[in-house]
Amino acid sequence: MTQPYQKYICKTCGLIYDEAEGDPDSGLAPGTRFEDIPDDWQCPLCLVTKSDFIPLEEAQARQKRATGEQKKVRSDADVLIIGAGYAGWQAAEAIREAQPEASITMLTACDGAVYPKPALSMALSQGRDPSSLVEATAQEKAAELDMAVKTRTRVMSINAKRKKVTTTTGSFRYQKLILATGAQAMKPSLEGEAADAVMTLNDLAGYRKFREALADAQRVTVIGGGLIATEMAEDLISQGYGVQMLVRGANLMSQILPEAIAHTLANKLTAKGVEIAFHSQAERVDPIDQGYRITSDQGEHFDADLVLAAVGLKPNLGLAKKAKLDTGQGITINAHCQTSDPDVYALGDCAEADGVIQAFLEPIRRQAKALADHISQAQTGATFEVHPTLIKTKTPSLSIMLSPPLKATHGHWEQSALVGDNQQLYYRDQETVTGFALSGEFVNKASELYKTLVHEAA
Repeated sequence: MTQPYQKYICKTCGLIYDEAEGDPDSGLAPGTRFEDIPDDWQCPLCLVTKSDFIPLEEAQARQKRATGEQKKVRSDADVLIIGAGYAGWQAAEAIREAQPEASITMLTACDGAVYPKPALSMALSQGRDPSSLVEATAQEKAAELDMAVKTRTRVMSINAKRKKVTTTTGSFRYQKLILATGAQAMKPSLEGEAADAVMTLNDLAGYRKFREALADAQRVTVIGGGLIATEMAEDLISQGYGVQMLVRGANLMSQILPEAIAHTLANKLTAKGVEIAFHSQAERVDPIDQGYRITSDQGEHFDADLVLAAVGLKPNLGLAKKAKLDTGQGITINAHCQTSDPDVYALGDCAEADGVIQAFLEPIRRQAKALADHISQAQTGATFEVHPTLIKTKTPSLSIMLSPPLKATHGHWEQSALVGDNQQLYYRDQETVTGFALSGEFVNKASELYKTLVHEAA
């Protein structure tokens, strides 16, 4: 008798692999059983491997078991974590695995809900509202990890000498402190009476506000042409919204994507109805009878019911600077994720290693492992090394996977294969390949190319 198809969930981003549907983009036909998937298959959303998936029923059972009471919040902890984003919870999980008896407390200014952040830019097309993205409340996750969490608590200062953190709800002492303060969405400098109405998107709270505003909208103007701006434009157009993009440069995702693929993607989006204005920078936003009018530096006018700015992220460094920790673009960390104070660690969007901020899920997981091993004094502990990052864009119009060069160099993109919309390009710095970009059917080569790239970069 044929067994019914099962569903498996990614522990990292929450994506569900349904055996009945398979993953055709990765070469897995509908009906492919999970046990038959190659071990090096990667999650289509966050690119972790098959080993990071568990049966959906098991995940749901775990959540039910985690409905008990969390530990009481005390004023002292072996490990104190500031921040409840992906980095904060990854650090908590890694610490608990390394030190089953350690007292762990998390402080967060938000509600601390656990959710897959990459899903924000594809939730509309997946038919998911903000509440359905929540995998666990902060209290449920804390109970699962046998730790304490204090939500709606803003940290005001860190006294590293006294190992003391002052918050809006009291003071906390620590033996080891982990900063997972993340980054904030940047807002473009705008004039106009409605400049404050421009929305940004970098967390679940911001996404809730965006979806509430979207309920009364038909036309959306997206300011920006980077990864998130492009993914949001595609998600919006898929649901019938009118979408305009104001892109400062000449191409989409110009900081990471070669012009050849960017041009093809722009044509695909335009064919779907997205209006893209290149070499166009928003200067002012004013109210009109119905919605807003955006004026560009070219004198063009764009009318919309909602304006979304996605022009980049800025690491939250305020606390680190108050504590006199070394900072650059982010909080400077070593291979153990220690800051300039050996008892203070940092990871995620706020952390900088070897001059690079790697604000993606895979490096954050490695950072969490490295700091947890160091705090627990593991004899064969992991260390964090900066590797090239593998990125899969959430653009159904054109499948794209790439690993851009870690730092800007004097190299160039070189096309090695072109078959219709299927393209393969390498980034060469003199004679060395330091990155690649694939589109269409060529994305199936990404895993092997990435392994080679990381090996040669080591």
